[in-house]
Amino acid sequence: MSSHLMNYCEFTLLRHGQPEQADCLLGRTNPPLTAKGWQQMQLSSTGLTFDLIISSPLSRCHAYARHLAQQHNSQLIVDSDWQELDFGDWDGQAINSLWEDQHGYGEYWQAPFDHTPPNGETTTALLQRLTSSIGRLSREYAGQRILIVSHSGVMRMLLAWLLNSTQQGNPHLSRVQLEHAAVLQFNTYIDEANTLWPQLQGLSNPSVSLHSQVDN
Repeated sequence: MSSHLMNYCEFTLLRHGQPEQADCLLGRTNPPLTAKGWQQMQLSSTGLTFDLIISSPLSRCHAYARHLAQQHNSQLIVDSDWQELDFGDWDGQAINSLWEDQHGYGEYWQAPFDHTPPNGETTTALLQRLTSSIGRLSREYAGQRILIVSHSGVMRMLLAWLLNSTQQGNPHLSRVQLEHAAVLQFNTYIDEANTLWPQLQGLSNPSVSLHSQVDN
């Protein structure tokens, strides 16, 4: 492999499939995947190419990542940097009830960089841990293809970062449809000045045909 190509790193993010308690705000709350969730991930991961797998430690990611690593005889790294946002006191609560209760969820949704879940993690902290990890991985695994099994909030935050729309309201929350088992792909390139340049490659949600298959 040429030294030029060694400066590139390919990232593929796979969102977990449908978990139990799917109607709740799941940050660090840790339910397992449903049978449908397993099927969704199996369909979305078919044809993906990777040299190693990194997974959030949460069960809805880690269980399938471990299965996929065994299936492909691939290295698996469990990394807490790729956990979902910690929603603090809201974690595990029904989403409908959070909208109905006057405890700030609406304000958080409208301006996540300006509001933080009570006793939870800031959106800025989420952005910092993700971009720090990407920089580290891009250098440590230069020239390789990394599959990361992670969460909706993580993927939305990275979309905002890739499109340079952080600190601009909530477009990554309100304007992006992100289904269970969605796939986000981007590359990074490190130039001669050791500056990292990310580039979005694609975002794909499971197709209608996928939903019809897993619902049957």
